[in-house]
Amino acid sequence: MATRLVLHIGVQKSGTTYLQHMLRERVDELTGIGVDYPLPPTGPRPVGRNYHEFATYGLLGTEYPWVGQDQAAAERGSWERLLGQVNAAPGTSIVSPEALSVVRTDAAREIVDALGVDDIQVVITARHLGKLLPSVWQQHLRNGHAMGFGSYLERLARIRDRGWPEIEKDHEAHLWRAFALGRLAHRWAGIVGAERVTLVANPGSPADLLWHRFLEAIGLGDATEHLSPPDTTTTVHSGVTAAEASVLRSVNTRLGATDWPRGVKGNLRQHLIGAFAERDSRGPRLAIPPRYREQVAQWSADDVADLRESGVRVVGDIDELCFTGAREPEEPTSTEVADAAGTAAVAAATWSDPNTPTTSEAPEPAGAQAHSRGRTWFGGRGRR
Repeated sequence: MATRLVLHIGVQKSGTTYLQHMLRERVDELTGIGVDYPLPPTGPRPVGRNYHEFATYGLLGTEYPWVGQDQAAAERGSWERLLGQVNAAPGTSIVSPEALSVVRTDAAREIVDALGVDDIQVVITARHLGKLLPSVWQQHLRNGHAMGFGSYLERLARIRDRGWPEIEKDHEAHLWRAFALGRLAHRWAGIVGAERVTLVANPGSPADLLWHRFLEAIGLGDATEHLSPPDTTTTVHSGVTAAEASVLRSVNTRLGATDWPRGVKGNLRQHLIGAFAERDSRGPRLAIPPRYREQVAQWSADDVADLRESGVRVVGDIDELCFTGAREPEEPTSTEVADAAGTAAVAAATWSDPNTPTTSEAPEPAGAQAHSRGRTWFGGRGRR
């Protein structure tokens, strides 16, 4: 059994995919210094599938609002496999299911107990709300939704106003369980002890800073000579800009009024996003809208104050987690939105999908238009 376990619990949109990529690419080098990063069985690996996260679905199941009972049952074998890999590791094992940041206290305790390693270190990677919230809303658009950013933030405000005791127990209030960093630190410190929780601040640049801070957090800061240096040009996720988000939201609204199969809509959407990424001039990044910046800054200040009181270790500057609303980009101009719309129009005109419906095809059955099985920040079915 592993003598030490590093449990990286997220948060989502904080650079977790980048770190998982770095670890996966250096598995052999890590093994050489006594560190195991479990990989899935040999064979094709579905794009975008985080083996560690999906394995936890097999244990915690519908604690994740986006996981149904059938998927939980299907992943039970993945959980048993991952647990076996941790048990077989001779030294340190790193497990990185970033969605663990959303689970409630009982579920967090359940997975710690199930992993069964006495020397456990919980690692949280984090960015400030001015980066996290635009990234999550952007993902909302990429998944086909059309709620405006302002409406999205107002909904989050209503949830937050219900208070932390309610958020801690409400299955559907999972975004704030993850993104309220102080509450997240307190929750896990209450399970493993504050001395076993480390939070890594990610300011976003330079590109390799998060990797070096993560290594420092898990006690491998002196091991860099044994690990390949990161490629500072590596980009794991490429987001859409403010102008592109405006266009994508309009496209989602129009697609929502069609009876096209969900897969066809998704294929077209991804084609447009790919076309956006190839533009030379893309306009300002997506940011908190001006009228909401004061509110988000107050949330951020409250969360960081709570984090300071938690007693957990912080690698990096804790002030990097404070969103002040200063130096935010202006909203996109009408010209920038029009340019993005032009790109989308050309991309749509050149797009073809063998499954594109014709006028002679019958509408898709209602049951086939079910919500995406991916993560959602707006509820879902699960255990209460």
